[in-house]
Amino acid sequence: YVPREAQGPRPIVIFSHGLGGNRDGAVYLLDYLAAHGYIAVAVQHHGSDTQAVFGTSDPRNSDPTTVKRNLRQATSIAAALDRFRDIPFAIDALEEMNRSDATLRGRLDLSRIGMSGHSFGAITTLALAGQAPPGGRGSFSDARINAAIAYSPSKPRQGGPSEAFATIHIPTFHMTGTEDTTPFDAGEPATSRQIPYQNIKFADKFLLVFTGGDHMVFSGVAGRTGPRPNDDKFRELVQKSSLAFWDLYLKKAPEARAYLTNGGFKNDLGAFGTYEFIVR
Repeated sequence: YVPREAQGPRPIVIFSHGLGGNRDGAVYLLDYLAAHGYIAVAVQHHGSDTQAVFGTSDPRNSDPTTVKRNLRQATSIAAALDRFRDIPFAIDALEEMNRSDATLRGRLDLSRIGMSGHSFGAITTLALAGQAPPGGRGSFSDARINAAIAYSPSKPRQGGPSEAFATIHIPTFHMTGTEDTTPFDAGEPATSRQIPYQNIKFADKFLLVFTGGDHMVFSGVAGRTGPRPNDDKFRELVQKSSLAFWDLYLKKAPEARAYLTNGGFKNDLGAFGTYEFIVR
């Protein structure tokens, strides 16, 4: 997603889709970022994407038995580690495109990179931000990433959250909802998605919780029971707060800091949710 008007090297925001998703998700958000001067990059993760989970490019035609079998592999530690490795590969590819691609040559500012993702993509995002990986595996933190947004993050699969998230040292924004549960989370309450925010100790952090917001609102897809009355408002708030966060940490824009920390965004949010932050 490339800005049409903004010229010169532009900051980059990478987006990682959720389990069973693909690079065509979150269009409402990535289009919005491009319209405001960012180059948004949607990564597709082979092994946990739509085809890998549903056995078809159209989930409506999937077979439940096939999906159940595929989920074991798509949610495995091996699949997660493959996802984590996809992001440095993608950044390497962007560096090459910035040198030689006919369309993108000279358009990418590799000194200003934001990482983001939804659900499994949020797990991917926090791993690249510095979360300690399961099983004592080496860190997947990438120093080229300046800040991160996790849409529907999760508590660590293994180990204590204090140890897992204490190794994150870049600014993060965590977004969830009071109904943010999925069938893949083994009965975890929606409040467990706040655990990463609560256990980051050494970096700026923000938390947005939509009242009545479900898991799919962030991806731009209707929930399991269809669209909710506040979905459009929630997505508008996701757009505004995400852009302000990137403007603050990728552009160092003082007006973005004021909007996020001096009551501007909280006023826009109103009764649609709760919002808190710690900025050092």
